[in-house]
Amino acid sequence: MHQLLECIDAGTEYCPCYLAESNECIMCSQLQGNTFCDCRNWKGVCIYQEYIWNRSRIKEGRREITCRIAEKKTVSGNLMILTLEANRTLARELNEPGAYVFLRDPRDPGYFDTPMSVMMVNEEEGTLSFAVNTRGVKTKALAGLENEVSLRGPYWNGILGLKYLKGFRRGKALLVARGVGQAPAIAVARKLILAGNQVDMVVDAGNIGVNFAEQYFRDLGCKIILQTVFDKNKLTVSPEALKFIKRQVEDEGVRLVYCGGPELMNRDIKELIQGLEQEVYFVCSNDAKLCCGEGICGSCQTRLHDGNRVITCKTQLNPMEII
Repeated sequence: MHQLLECIDAGTEYCPCYLAESNECIMCSQLQGNTFCDCRNWKGVCIYQEYIWNRSRIKEGRREITCRIAEKKTVSGNLMILTLEANRTLARELNEPGAYVFLRDPRDPGYFDTPMSVMMVNEEEGTLSFAVNTRGVKTKALAGLENEVSLRGPYWNGILGLKYLKGFRRGKALLVARGVGQAPAIAVARKLILAGNQVDMVVDAGNIGVNFAEQYFRDLGCKIILQTVFDKNKLTVSPEALKFIKRQVEDEGVRLVYCGGPELMNRDIKELIQGLEQEVYFVCSNDAKLCCGEGICGSCQTRLHDGNRVITCKTQLNPMEII
């Protein structure tokens, strides 16, 4: 069966992009070098037509802007909440599950760009908040800033399985978030609650040692379960956590599970769900190594069950298909 791939940027102001110019478009057969139209996944806009109308050139890409740092709040150890003053337009564009940007010190070269999931958005004030875990050279550079930061965005493919998340209505969802993965889970919980769903939230402090987003989830109306999910010594999800998730699906009627944490945690929970008789939607954080965000560098490539490779910074697909 042909795998239907969706580009997160298709139909937006950033399409067609660099991939179209090099015959590597994710969706358009004619912009893949073929001579016929074989559009299997219509997004409401003809990408080839947009390319021709734009004089066979790509659209203007995402711009880099300089944002003032409104607040830096140390939560614990190496974790801080960074709030930036952007603008209302960008804030509105980033007020979606899976939204992220690239941040860096304005004085540093472009390869210091650090992908950062959006934690909170205030559309009225035009502010953006991020949870920054200081670990390496890039994040240490961000932690040392006091006045301004360079921001490139918006990007939206920080979550895989968005169509299941956005289409889920009046059901019961279970969200599992560990460590810094709590930050992007806030937008996921808000989206589900606005759609009339009941949301249970399993929060694992992880290596950062603090449930920094717990109060945000409570304010949204989520039921909170504080539990250690991932055993960092064995690098597996604990048997207790797997039993809990299984019980939630089989006995409590959970029909959507979101997992936001390390790749190994996402894998174990995915395999559990695959083995259940109930039909459950699975959504997870995109744990690929994001470098350019434009599908050019290849650092985010992953392999599907059919052996084909995809670039996950732009491709929306079923998380169950990823090896």
